[in-house]
Amino acid sequence: MLTLTDYFGIVQPLILDGLTSNSAASYLRAWKLRVQPTLGHLPLDQIKPRVIALAQAEWSGATSTKADALALVSRIMSWAAVDEYVPANPVHSLPRKRGKATDADPVARALSDAEVQRMLDLTAWHPYGQRALAGLAFSGVRLGELVGLRWDDVDLDARILTVRRTMSPNGSGRLETRPTKSGRTREVPIIDDLLPWLVAARDEGYETLFTGARGKPFDSGNLTRSVRWTGIRDQIKRFPGDQEPLHPHDLRHTFLTRLARLGASPHQIQKVAGHSTIRVTEMYTRLAAREAADAVRLVVDGRNREVNLGEVRAG
Repeated sequence: MLTLTDYFGIVQPLILDGLTSNSAASYLRAWKLRVQPTLGHLPLDQIKPRVIALAQAEWSGATSTKADALALVSRIMSWAAVDEYVPANPVHSLPRKRGKATDADPVARALSDAEVQRMLDLTAWHPYGQRALAGLAFSGVRLGELVGLRWDDVDLDARILTVRRTMSPNGSGRLETRPTKSGRTREVPIIDDLLPWLVAARDEGYETLFTGARGKPFDSGNLTRSVRWTGIRDQIKRFPGDQEPLHPHDLRHTFLTRLARLGASPHQIQKVAGHSTIRVTEMYTRLAAREAADAVRLVVDGRNREVNLGEVRAG
């Protein structure tokens, strides 16, 4: 029986086919650092759900990197099932992990207006990094989309940004221009909070809006290094110990949560965010609906108390 390492060598081209270079690199890192050391030596028919779960417990890294490793195991074992080395993909039999509701809740990751201001105050010493963070918080676009924005994507009269592309690292760490995640162009409003940051960017004279000091685009690594993110993130917002610390991507959650709280419909938020399905959008609107229900309850209960008090006084 082939081991997982043997079989991955056979199906690797199939697994990586069609992936962006960045996604392929993530899978290869997951294989080298997590999957091969824990499961690579095992014959395919010995890779059972319990064995995978025990391997998961040994994996280091953030939740997203562990998810990449598990997704890779699933892809490999799906092909093993197709080739009839195993009866079914064992990853599909793993019990779903149930964490706290806030673990995957983007609304809980969002910053308040005061926290956004604190972030901007803490990064004021680095105007380029500060401007990029403001762009994320006040537009809701992804970082790759933000740094891919050019001046012909900006219509200040209509107050619209047109998101046409993203810039993401290839396997060598260099940024490449690609279509957006959904593959579609979308329009994002230029709100009042975003406008002065665009004007400041225009004064720099670069082709793209959000750059470093030398006109080069930011990626996640050099943006966080430039503003010393690991040193300030807990000053901006601190999460419980079982959750990842604040990440620049949480600024996207901040903007979309703000839209929901201000009454934008799920369909409107979906269009602005570029979500592939309304289900993703509904994670932001659920809390807004709960807040609306609570607000109505308070109004009704308060009105009832006023009526009851009036009846008592009249009696």
